[in-house]
Amino acid sequence: MNEAEELIRIVESRGGRVFIEGEKLVIEPKEAALPLTDSLRTYKGQIVALLQSREQETESDALGLWMLERCVFRDRCWGGIGALYLDLARWCAEQGQPAPESRWAFVTALRAEGFQITVDGLVYGLVLKEDLEAHEHFQAAPEASGQTAKRRNAGRRRA
Repeated sequence: MNEAEELIRIVESRGGRVFIEGEKLVIEPKEAALPLTDSLRTYKGQIVALLQSREQETESDALGLWMLERCVFRDRCWGGIGALYLDLARWCAEQGQPAPESRWAFVTALRAEGFQITVDGLVYGLVLKEDLEAHEHFQAAPEASGQTAKRRNAGRRRA
């Protein structure tokens, strides 16, 4: 365990919480950090880097869990980046997970996972399950109504 990890552990063991807010390192309640103030200043850069890496890991985990729960991977299908991002943000809020800060951060995360994204905002092979189900239901509806129409027309010819 390095110094940054040890300092965070000590603050947390005293009931404190260490996090980044904008550009600032924040410790709440402040009393949890009082005896460590000089050490925290000395290792501030390492602490910030450690917290940022933890956030990225959590965001990556959230992205993967969301994909498994809410998406389908399908060749020759395209998901809209806007719909995917909004669904992820909603899912993260429901799960208490951090969401990507912007659509651009989401696009960057998807590219890091190996997805191809077009200039007009389509993601190759990643589709929301509910969108694919709606598409399949819509495609099945004309077939069912076409059979009904055939039966009606057949009855008219006989009469």
